[in-house]
Amino acid sequence: MNQYGQLRRAAIGRGIPEDEIERFARLVRFSIWTNQRLSDGTLVGHPHGLPAGHTADVLVGRAGGLPSLPVDMEWPAGPGGPLPFVAAFDCAALPEVDGLALPPDGSLLVFLHHEDAYGTYDRVEEQGHAQIVHVPAGIDTVVAAEPDHTEPMFDATREFIAPEHDLFAVVHAHLPSWLEKEEDLSDFQKQLVRDLPHRGELSALVRRLWPDGTYAAFQFGGYTKGIGEMYTEHLYTTPDLIMAEENLEAREQAGDLVITPEQRDYLLEEELHRVWHDWLPLVQFDPGDDVYRGRFLIRVEDLAARRFDQAVSFTAFLE
Repeated sequence: MNQYGQLRRAAIGRGIPEDEIERFARLVRFSIWTNQRLSDGTLVGHPHGLPAGHTADVLVGRAGGLPSLPVDMEWPAGPGGPLPFVAAFDCAALPEVDGLALPPDGSLLVFLHHEDAYGTYDRVEEQGHAQIVHVPAGIDTVVAAEPDHTEPMFDATREFIAPEHDLFAVVHAHLPSWLEKEEDLSDFQKQLVRDLPHRGELSALVRRLWPDGTYAAFQFGGYTKGIGEMYTEHLYTTPDLIMAEENLEAREQAGDLVITPEQRDYLLEEELHRVWHDWLPLVQFDPGDDVYRGRFLIRVEDLAARRFDQAVSFTAFLE
């Protein structure tokens, strides 16, 4: 672990002031990407290679197939019946990542009916179609039998029990998409980059230490992925940005804040950074249908306390 320490040491070695490195590091988020491995041993989605000294040869999870559930646990269900099983991860095998306090052992199981979840158009109702289950180490488990369910389960050509494949992991680093821009920055972004004169060199250093990938079947941590839709002139629509907007509206309605139209985008971005401090994307993934994206966000304090029932689903439709 200690990716931030690795970044700091490398940046100091290039003569970059330590106070600037600390400001830059606050914008860096680390994540775990998991993908299938090709027959030649290379990891899908990594044409630029892996971080130095990193090998993706440890099995960290499996997508599809049947889950191993505690012997006294029924298959998780939603309003329409049993929830489709997406994937299971061995927490002890996943890489340790700064800022992402996953359990050190046990298994994380992901269940989601992406079509029904998205079709609710209601965040509260959506949660009935999505569930994260943590099975602690030492609990007796059994491979669950396929439950009774309606057919077809999906509008798309996907079976209730998806094809099974192994998953392997690599650590990635993420930066805000605007960080290396010289133009078309928001007022809030301009304020941040004003104190980062070496941001181009630091961004290049991040990519050298943690080469960019092109695809993650499952991503733990990092930044929340947008869906290509702009929320403001400078920000893409993401669940955390919607949370920030709701926070501002709540403060307005409570009389704690008066916002002029000219102030709104700046204050929204400021609030977004507060949300980033409190929330993170637990896991984001392709649910087996290219036009949807599964996303679970969780409060940092809930993740630390293993309260996975507090993870919030934000299923996205990409078309």
